[in-house]
Amino acid sequence: MSVEENRKIAWDFHAALNSRDLEKALSLLADDASWIVMPGATIYTKQDIKKYFEKIMKTYPKFIVRDIHPPVVSGDMLTHEYIHEVRLQDGSEGQIPAVVVMELRNGKITQVRHYIDKLEAAKQMAKGAVTKRAVASIVKKVEAVINP
Repeated sequence: MSVEENRKIAWDFHAALNSRDLEKALSLLADDASWIVMPGATIYTKQDIKKYFEKIMKTYPKFIVRDIHPPVVSGDMLTHEYIHEVRLQDGSEGQIPAVVVMELRNGKITQVRHYIDKLEAAKQMAKGAVTKRAVASIVKKVEAVINP
């Protein structure tokens, strides 16, 4: 597939998720597709991917993928940086940064490595003084490692 065709597959996949059209999104995955959520390396098969997104759609009344940067394609590899705009059942909202690395074959997505900033998610979703202090303490320690 061409670079533009592979880029369109990524756009179509995210557009399907944004419109909550799970069947359309799944139709863009190869039968042997895998989805790896990082960090943590949780691996899903295609049937598990469906359950994963069904749970996301149930958990988040709002779940939007908003581009930070358009997909960058090199052959059958694609990298896409975006924000998950989410709203939980309790009404709290967050904007969680993420990057996906997709592998494509014959017009289908064969693997997604989904890198989510879980620490940023924790900062945004923390409720109550104790939880906020605990998350802030962890953030401070991580930042000290990243920015010595």
